[in-house]
Amino acid sequence: MKKSVIVLIGVIYAASIVLVTFFGLQYSTYQPEEIPVSEIKITNNGLKIDESDGSKYIVFFTPDENGNRTFQVEYTVTPDDASNPAVDFVMDSPYATVDENGLVTFTKVGSAILYIYSTDGTRKSDSIEITFLS
Repeated sequence: MKKSVIVLIGVIYAASIVLVTFFGLQYSTYQPEEIPVSEIKITNNGLKIDESDGSKYIVFFTPDENGNRTFQVEYTVTPDDASNPAVDFVMDSPYATVDENGLVTFTKVGSAILYIYSTDGTRKSDSIEITFLS
């Protein structure tokens, strides 16, 4: 009886080493699914859309109460759970600059086109023409 118990313990021990070696020491190759950006959309209130080409624009007639000619772009990235929802802002105008948060500052009266690009490699974008008239 003692011999059979010792043999059984040995078999269980050997089997556990085999199981741990086979299943326990393997590393996982699981990679979380990348969720790409499918759309970037400018959503500011007062936005107008040109019916001829679908472009977005907004016009300001006077500076704000502090005399500043600024425009804070508001936008959404779709889907909400995109893996990399970060965007870059690019300004096409000698009259304005844009910071990393999408705040456009005009240095003089004029128009500017602001582009928003996804940074996840999908190259999704949106744009808006902003005009200050005085």
